[in-house]
Amino acid sequence: MKRHLDPHAARRALWVLLLIPALTGCGALLVNGPPAGWENVEDLSELETVALMAPCTNGKALIVADAFMGVVYGLSLLGGSYVSEPAIDVVLLGSFGLSAWTGNRKVNDCADFNAHVYWSLRNSTEGDGNR
Repeated sequence: MKRHLDPHAARRALWVLLLIPALTGCGALLVNGPPAGWENVEDLSELETVALMAPCTNGKALIVADAFMGVVYGLSLLGGSYVSEPAIDVVLLGSFGLSAWTGNRKVNDCADFNAHVYWSLRNSTEGDGNR
């Protein structure tokens, strides 16, 4: 017995697969982390310039959106009421989860970077006697 693919289901699946990059990736693509190697920079003016000219992302709104969508797809898989096709839901769950994790790491690194710059500037002004 031959099984035939429903052309409408195949077309819907293709559209979803084509739209995945547009639907996911907010945390991974739109969240800016601090510059690579900032921990090793000793020149305080360079750190301050980087912090002012290329600020990194502090907010987690995009990450929350990715995590929420990941939860939606995860619950649909657990509940058996798939949003689209089970395989596509698995891919979307993984995409949203990875994007949320990556974006969260960038925001946490940004917080560490900003704290480092702040404390370095504060310590340099206190050392000069400028209070």
